[in-house]
Amino acid sequence: MRTITWPFPLARSHTGIAMGNGLFGALIWGKDRIHITVNRSDFWDHRGAYRPTEGVTTYERIKSEYTPDDSAWLARVFVQPRKTLSRTAPSRLPFGRMELHLRPGFVPVTGELNLDTGTVTVFVAARNSERKHEVRFDLGVDCSAIWVHDPHRMICDVTIRTAWEWVAERLRLYGFEKPVMLRKPGVWGWAQACPADPALAALCRKVDGGFIIALDRGADAAAALAAADHLLETIRDRGRNPLLLANAEWWRVYWRRTPRVRVPDEFFNRFYQYALFKFGAATNPHHAWPAGLQGPWVEEYQWPPWNADYHFNVNVQQIYTLALAANQLRHLLPLFDRLDAWRDVMRRNAKVVCGIDDGLIVGMCSDDRGEMLYGGPGVVIDHACSGWTAQLFWLYYLYTGDVAFLRERAYPFMHGVMRVYEEMLEKKGGRLSLPVSISAEFGNDISPRWMGRDPSWQLACIHMLTDALLKAARILKLPPRPVWRTIKKNLPLYTLIGKPGERRIAVWDGQDLTFCHRHHSHLACIYPFDSPGKLTSVKRAIVDNSVDHWASMGMGGWSEWCMPWAAIIQARLGFKESPWMILQIWRKLFVNEGLATVYLPRFRGITTHGMAGQKMPRETSEIMQLDGSMGTVTAIYEMLVHTRGEITHVFPAVPAEWADVSFAGIRLPGAFFISAARRDARLQFIRIRSLIGGTLTIQVEGYSALMSIRRRTKRAPIQLPARLAFEPGETLTLKPV
Repeated sequence: MRTITWPFPLARSHTGIAMGNGLFGALIWGKDRIHITVNRSDFWDHRGAYRPTEGVTTYERIKSEYTPDDSAWLARVFVQPRKTLSRTAPSRLPFGRMELHLRPGFVPVTGELNLDTGTVTVFVAARNSERKHEVRFDLGVDCSAIWVHDPHRMICDVTIRTAWEWVAERLRLYGFEKPVMLRKPGVWGWAQACPADPALAALCRKVDGGFIIALDRGADAAAALAAADHLLETIRDRGRNPLLLANAEWWRVYWRRTPRVRVPDEFFNRFYQYALFKFGAATNPHHAWPAGLQGPWVEEYQWPPWNADYHFNVNVQQIYTLALAANQLRHLLPLFDRLDAWRDVMRRNAKVVCGIDDGLIVGMCSDDRGEMLYGGPGVVIDHACSGWTAQLFWLYYLYTGDVAFLRERAYPFMHGVMRVYEEMLEKKGGRLSLPVSISAEFGNDISPRWMGRDPSWQLACIHMLTDALLKAARILKLPPRPVWRTIKKNLPLYTLIGKPGERRIAVWDGQDLTFCHRHHSHLACIYPFDSPGKLTSVKRAIVDNSVDHWASMGMGGWSEWCMPWAAIIQARLGFKESPWMILQIWRKLFVNEGLATVYLPRFRGITTHGMAGQKMPRETSEIMQLDGSMGTVTAIYEMLVHTRGEITHVFPAVPAEWADVSFAGIRLPGAFFISAARRDARLQFIRIRSLIGGTLTIQVEGYSALMSIRRRTKRAPIQLPARLAFEPGETLTLKPV
């Protein structure tokens, strides 16, 4: 049995032990009581969405009116009056928590997560006593219910505390009414109605041997309470054992697919396991809601930061990229399904902005219906948000080899996104150029200096998309659009700045990286887009100059999600020590005592990111996000093995202190699975299994040749890099010569 243990007290909800099934999220925490903070991913207020305006927010007008020195220009084009002054944007909603009172004199002392079953056990004891009693929590993987098993009758009462207690002023301003409270013998609960959306209700009922907690929605408070009561009764009638068996089977299959990684650092081994557990809990494909910034978990004591939306300029991608190497490909499907359901919204956006009927624009910050939360160029014309989202479709095909998915879903999505770029590009000076766009989050949204010509972020994305579409067309035997080859030939890979011999990648034309920037958008050609192709000596010099200049700007403005991104960029450049150093700094700054990654640094003095929040008490300002956790696991995978430029590099960024390190079952493009081990700083073996057959080119850092061992054949030495051919289901073992 694999377990992770936390000492109590866990003082805030986001230090709590996470449980979830993709739709329903719970956090177990507390000091003198056991608190359960609950929410659901479908609890939204959808009012107040921003929409690009016909004749106003059009790319032709943006191009014609853009003047870098006109401070009023941005407001004229992008600011759209709200229908109601009290409404800011669509938002996930805070909900509340249940506090389980323990028998007099007893307190929670430790919490334990069983990774194999998803069960959380809180051990309670009398003060100054070593004898512990168990209270177990099992959240159904296929229902919005928790079974609380209390065999020693340690829980003597329940208190309900709703979000109204903390955010009533804002809720009233937005037209909400007080929640409906329910209390009768053995039953506790509440329902929060919404002005224009379904209500959500939570009920806790005492049953033999414990309690059942259920959440459900309804048209109004009464209907939601009735739905939650029906769900609760269904779970009670079914009994606890079916819920436990379903959980154990789901997690057994999940962990069987997940790679095994062992690094010489106990914290990161523990964090790796918990982050992957949270990924499974946040993205369970049984339910229709993909994970946004906070997954199914939203704190009860404050309004959800960024409205707990879907941020597509790094955050959603950083969460879901983990599914690839972690071999959890089906966890991407709810995201793809949701994006497919947004087609009409994305087409409308493209029609307004570019005047075309066959384009797709994903709003950078979106609600669960695909509507934009805010305006501004970073939301409307940062089209790399759409491109990076399209890359997830392409990567799904690369990692699975599913041609039907490529034909029916990936190719149409990439095609629609590319159509927008085609309309945006223009001829200038004998080449193609993007006349005006942004580099994600560079500058700020109240300055027209936030934009420029040919941002390297956008150029890298266009080249990635063009390469993917040309390859997809060949695979599907479809004629490529002629403009794609024109783009490959006539659009620069990036925009450059600096004197000859010191040329480096610019943010956009004439704009150098001039401050520490948390979004590494100008280096996106390295990761995530891998767009330069083979690094010639000229390209390598440009990349080296760019990375050195990037380093000279320092880390003083970096956030929790940009540190793992930086580690991946450096791993892809073959840096061996600095990616690991970045992750160690990241751990100290951005991981709380509950193993959750937090948006604001835990102490001052290293980064000025979120400086105002750093000066506030942690108990009222802490923000949990998933992107930093998932991005860090991806960074660990990338340090161990990754594919760039169609070559798979093994142990490319392993620091010297990782003398003993191993991994098994990391998934690669081409539906390959790779395992490898180092002992005493020497390679022991590499094992590659092919699911569907094909070829894999492999490079092993520090080695020029390996011994190839195949079934039914003799050993044969191979020179590196080596192009290896596989039959479906074939396994190849490589060992040092």
